[in-house]
Amino acid sequence: MTIMVDDTRVVTLESGTLTLKIQNDASIDELCGFAARANPKRGFLIVSKVLGRHLPAAPAAMRGSMDQLGAMLPADIPQPVAFLGMAETATALGQGVFAAYRRNNPDVSALYLQTSRQRVDGSTIIATFEEGHSHATSHLVQIADEQLIALARSARTLVIIDDECSTGHTFIGGAEAMMAALPNLERIETCCLTDWSGQAYCTAMPLPTTGHAILRGAMNWEKNPDQVPPQLASTSNGVGTAPATGMGSRSGLLDPECAYRAPVEPKAGERILVLGDGEHSYEALLIAEEIEAKGGIAAVQCITRTPALLGHAMETVSHFDDAYGSGAPCHLYNILGHQPDRIIITAEIAGEQIRQAKAAVAALGKDIPIEMVLCAYHSAEEK
Repeated sequence: MTIMVDDTRVVTLESGTLTLKIQNDASIDELCGFAARANPKRGFLIVSKVLGRHLPAAPAAMRGSMDQLGAMLPADIPQPVAFLGMAETATALGQGVFAAYRRNNPDVSALYLQTSRQRVDGSTIIATFEEGHSHATSHLVQIADEQLIALARSARTLVIIDDECSTGHTFIGGAEAMMAALPNLERIETCCLTDWSGQAYCTAMPLPTTGHAILRGAMNWEKNPDQVPPQLASTSNGVGTAPATGMGSRSGLLDPECAYRAPVEPKAGERILVLGDGEHSYEALLIAEEIEAKGGIAAVQCITRTPALLGHAMETVSHFDDAYGSGAPCHLYNILGHQPDRIIITAEIAGEQIRQAKAAVAALGKDIPIEMVLCAYHSAEEK
């Protein structure tokens, strides 16, 4: 049950009661839904409507939120600037914010990094940290190119991008880990879609910090004492292996990337759901934008490690194996939410995604064409 009184939203979940007080004029209904996590560490989930992960998101809404956050970052922050997108949920958002900032400030020296749960062969791990409340706690930051390592170490500003901030502890942990790797840092900027911390975490950051968010507010969580705590799979924090032709964002970029792949040809008015796979999610947005430019109607979602309970924003759940070999259980929520005529899986590594997606659709009584667009970012020899 969800109740809205003035600027306060009360959400009653199986796992407890979430009370949210909105502090600016952003629309919570345009940005957020809610669900219960299947996670004993944290019982609630803010389910973004513009992230393209758990709910189908229109590409224009995704790009609009990326551009909005990118525009909040000052042009005169000390250079070089290192951007850090947080795996797995904010990897598309991170690249999109980086793309917006690069477009607005083309002369600023900047690079993009992301945390990852996939190991990149031949890269150097420059930082690791733990996200205590997560189902998958371990974050790796790795760079493959020595020149990019040198640029990163000279960075004076760090921009950390995540989808949501409840307490700010993840920002603090990420910043402290990156401080050791980037010794010339002078300041930190954070970006997220929704920030419920009141930005109290900023005073605990290791350097002067400014936080940016589309929706700001305060949060109170009361756990349901009668709920039997759900248990996480023992493999939830498993580390996988990135393919040799995989994303450059896991090991450092100077510009936003796009894949070498086949084009997508929609019929006029065809409704197409584009699925990213875990951290591989920015290309799903690019494909969705391509579809809409050619007359289709696209939405973006992702296969994800996030464990959630059915109810509220989570109407259906389908289960997938992790194509990266980590053994972590993966899920897809609301697969029919876009009412798709066709589903395209955007993958950098081919596993059982098509078979499992077909089984998911069939279990819901539908027969929808499903195909894969296999993406490469460089040849294996370049590695």
